[in-house]
Amino acid sequence: MFSKHRLEALSDGVFAIAMTLLILDIKVPVGVAKGHLGEALAKDGHGWISFAITFFIASVFWTFQHRLFELLEGVSQKMLVPTFVFLAFVSVLPFSTSLWGRHISEPLALLIYFGNQFAIAAALTVKLELARAYGHMQKSVAADMMRFRLYGMCTVMLAAGLASFFLPLQWVWAVPVAFSLLGRALRNRRERRLIHLQKSSTATAPL
Repeated sequence: MFSKHRLEALSDGVFAIAMTLLILDIKVPVGVAKGHLGEALAKDGHGWISFAITFFIASVFWTFQHRLFELLEGVSQKMLVPTFVFLAFVSVLPFSTSLWGRHISEPLALLIYFGNQFAIAAALTVKLELARAYGHMQKSVAADMMRFRLYGMCTVMLAAGLASFFLPLQWVWAVPVAFSLLGRALRNRRERRLIHLQKSSTATAPL
């Protein structure tokens, strides 16, 4: 077994570097005539949008990773591969974000971007499934909901990537938003059901 705390520290470091590198692609305007700074900043508008969206999604993945570590009772050698694959795709985020920000009207750039996000979600989901298979994860409502959230994230990113080729680009973002809202409603319903079942089983358990 490996120390999950050292692996968690490594993951935090990779996230910190990747999330910091996102802003470095946005350059400070130089040689701008007086009174035209606003116009110069507006030229990087796409870069700021891609930065904000990626930073938010990365923070969601960091939260998922942190909660998953809390649910793990140990880390076996077989779980290291999906962990490092997960971190590798996190490291690619600055590239895919910059590519999309600079080629915002290109469907291929958006496909690569969402493909990167899907790969992160899929790698983390594989890690969770291996932890369940090898008995390294706590059995609880929180663990079940974590699994539900990760599969939901995979679905959202996959749907968004496919939508970039089948829908006009201005409508692509409607797909992940719609899937996210639907997933949230289903997640809340499932969580209430699991909590109810847990309370029922506790109440009927013999003393």
